[in-house]
Amino acid sequence: MLWRVAGLADLEKLADRDGTEIWRARWTDGSPVAVKLLTSRRPDRVIRFETEGRLLKAVGGRSGLIGCVAVLDDLPALVLEYLGSGNLGDRIGAAPRGLPVAEGCRVVARVAEAAAWLHRNDIIHRDIKPSNVLLGDRGEVRLIDLGVAASGRPPRSLPGEFVEEEVGTLGVAAPELLRNPGTATVAVDVYGLGATLYEALTGHLPHDFWPTESTESLRARIRGGERAVPVRDRAEVPIDLAAAVDAALSAEPLGRPRSAEAFGEIIARFA
Repeated sequence: MLWRVAGLADLEKLADRDGTEIWRARWTDGSPVAVKLLTSRRPDRVIRFETEGRLLKAVGGRSGLIGCVAVLDDLPALVLEYLGSGNLGDRIGAAPRGLPVAEGCRVVARVAEAAAWLHRNDIIHRDIKPSNVLLGDRGEVRLIDLGVAASGRPPRSLPGEFVEEEVGTLGVAAPELLRNPGTATVAVDVYGLGATLYEALTGHLPHDFWPTESTESLRARIRGGERAVPVRDRAEVPIDLAAAVDAALSAEPLGRPRSAEAFGEIIARFA
């Protein structure tokens, strides 16, 4: 399929990811690009992919958001900016005790800028997590994957005839999003930012699995409002920074920083 598209060359498959394939290629001008190809034919997945394409075509490349080179409607596929240093999740995986404090704060503060830009334009990301943060060879940081984003006033993601069964990622998704997948508020993204920085600083997720615990049991505990494990096991993390992360992970939306911008300003002081 992709190899027949004029303008794409040197194709190399990188990953299969939730009904999509990710490829690396070269574009008509010789620049490296990433191609996200939809392989699922589920109606809700198709609508989400079309929504992502529409949003990226409109806002891609702005303020820390991944750039959109082209939308290939016939396939369908998205041709995106390529960054060569993997994602934040990979970077954390290589540092199981957590990243240096300044590095983690620099990266997530940049993600907070991207989230704040989306919010000012009536878009809620709803799946901010380390694997959705790409890193470049020259320090670039890009927020990716608007597949479950909600947009408009009030923000919504799917037409009314579709019921959202699951949005977000267990371990980084806000409790209210797990209770009601249709939730689309700024506070959901603030929680995602807090969870992302928590993992960057500690090397693990804010909620620990109990021995032999099932995924559904953990989901139920988070839905029920169980408090995230405080940032406490790294002496290098300043007390004020730990307090900001713990606040972002409040089970109650009103207990979190009021905006992505406000959270970003706090953590940028430690970058």
